[in-house]
Amino acid sequence: MNKYKSLIHFSGDDFWISNPHSRFHITKAFWKLGYKVLWVNPIGVRFPSLKKKGTSSRILRKVKSLAKLLRKADDNFYVFTPFIIPSFKKGKIQTLNNLLVQIQIKMIQFILKIKNPILFYTSPLYANTLDFIKSSSTIYYYSDKYTHFRELSDENKEFLISLDEKLYKNVNLILCASMLLYNDLKSKTNVEVRYFPHQVDFEFFNKYEKNHVPEDIKNIPKPIIGYYGTLTPSNDWELIEYLALKRPDYNFVLIGRKEIHLGKIDNLKNVFFLGKKDYGKLPAYASKFDVCIMFWTMKEWIKNSSPLKVKEYLALKKPVVSTYISEVEKKFGEVVSIANNKEEFLQYLDGALTKDNSAKLEKGIEIVKKESWNKVVAKLEKEISNKV
Repeated sequence: MNKYKSLIHFSGDDFWISNPHSRFHITKAFWKLGYKVLWVNPIGVRFPSLKKKGTSSRILRKVKSLAKLLRKADDNFYVFTPFIIPSFKKGKIQTLNNLLVQIQIKMIQFILKIKNPILFYTSPLYANTLDFIKSSSTIYYYSDKYTHFRELSDENKEFLISLDEKLYKNVNLILCASMLLYNDLKSKTNVEVRYFPHQVDFEFFNKYEKNHVPEDIKNIPKPIIGYYGTLTPSNDWELIEYLALKRPDYNFVLIGRKEIHLGKIDNLKNVFFLGKKDYGKLPAYASKFDVCIMFWTMKEWIKNSSPLKVKEYLALKKPVVSTYISEVEKKFGEVVSIANNKEEFLQYLDGALTKDNSAKLEKGIEIVKKESWNKVVAKLEKEISNKV
């Protein structure tokens, strides 16, 4: 046990709100290696629009997170939500917010006796902490193209790009979840850049309690076309409407926090929104899907992504149909049906339900069954320790 080692994760995910992503799994793996972990919840890049659906609930969730301040989530695993002034314009307020973050982090380091930690960045918004924290190693993890996230104004985007650049030019190591991200970063920095593909908790998704059927999906007739993940404007809702209208006998089950009004789709009898579910319950829900889908609009950050859920779906031994994503096509093209338009998507859905897909499903299992977040992080940690 490395009981005197520590890691501070400057996160883009609120620990108390988000379902586990790759960023969580990597941090958890360090914790399992004996690291004391401080998870720092995200600070925003803009004040949420009051006109947008879900704004009031988002503000309430943030207030609840702030109210927790510093909270122990497990032995040697702490979560902190910084207080800042909710304004992100350049100038005095930004300078004050940087000072507020510095004071708070320094105070918590003292309280928790965190010295010379690994700094693990999954959000560029904390780039300025490089200036005041003495660290044993600094890692910037790219699971998405952060500077191309949805709903950023030009001013906020410029601000985010400057912080992103500060990180990728000054950390010790950059980890990229997709080859597109890897190739992009390699051309921009002299820092070591490494391709670090998603792993999957195979046992968790493949060995779930098969006899347990959640009540809210139990009576939905088959076939069930399913998806889990936060439901946002980045999902391709025109595609869902097209599929649901073309195949009224197919039932579309969508699991996750819904952050968008969908008009006609909300009233379709074969589209079911079951809300957000605890991570531990996802395999039980997804096990009832006949086909798993991934449906996004082709925004820049989507194109550069490497969806973790594709491996989770494969571990469940389910047919998968997806909109085009470069990483998915290159790595999983033999086992995932990738559609370039809505007509192809419908065709692949029909095929997944009517054709013998056993060979493809077995190959999918072979791809993911030996993967482990714990193994790859243990190897990474050993390399880092040897360099210190």
